[in-house]
Amino acid sequence: MNIKYTLLALLVILLSCSNSKKQTKEDKYLEASYKEQKSEGTLPEHSEDFDSSTNIYSNYKYLISIDAPDNWKVDYGTAKHTIFRGNDPELALTFSMVVVEPKAKISQNAWEFYLANKAKQDAELKNVVESQYNSRIQNYNVKKGYVRNSVSTNYSYDFMVRSTDLEYLNHVISYQIYRDDFMYTLTAQMPKVVYDKQPEYFESIFNLVSFLPNSEKMND
Repeated sequence: MNIKYTLLALLVILLSCSNSKKQTKEDKYLEASYKEQKSEGTLPEHSEDFDSSTNIYSNYKYLISIDAPDNWKVDYGTAKHTIFRGNDPELALTFSMVVVEPKAKISQNAWEFYLANKAKQDAELKNVVESQYNSRIQNYNVKKGYVRNSVSTNYSYDFMVRSTDLEYLNHVISYQIYRDDFMYTLTAQMPKVVYDKQPEYFESIFNLVSFLPNSEKMND
């Protein structure tokens, strides 16, 4: 499998926000996840920090930090590559940060890669999400975006959620960024009716994320 197809497959898997813990084919093309490295004891002693009094989480391996609102309930998520997950119970909001380290170097930014593979990427993403949630994607939109001055691909779409007596349209906003040899996927999802009441607030949530300085590049 060439690197172009590999990146496409990984991007789709990450954007689907799958909670699967099973060994998957992408492992061949990725370094071990943060959780795996932590479990194996191969990380430096202070590779991450979480201050429960302020809800500030920092990951020094992946050079990313988030200052989450004080009312969020925070954990590390269940998916293998999720390093942070926050939930606002009042808004039914879930926010996640997924980071992977490809074994092959990425030469394009996320938007350039999307433009070069648009048709294939759109089709694969829709197929994965619709298969995972058993619900068709609605209002699918992709545009160029920025997170802390880093070029990103900004995805948004809706899908119907039906469970017991619940039925509502779920709204998803996701940013994909390639930076410092890592692939970051930042995703927020909430009921569409909640999003529509204050879309500016939910769009601004991504400003809670900061990228930390790369000391190796600073020393070069």
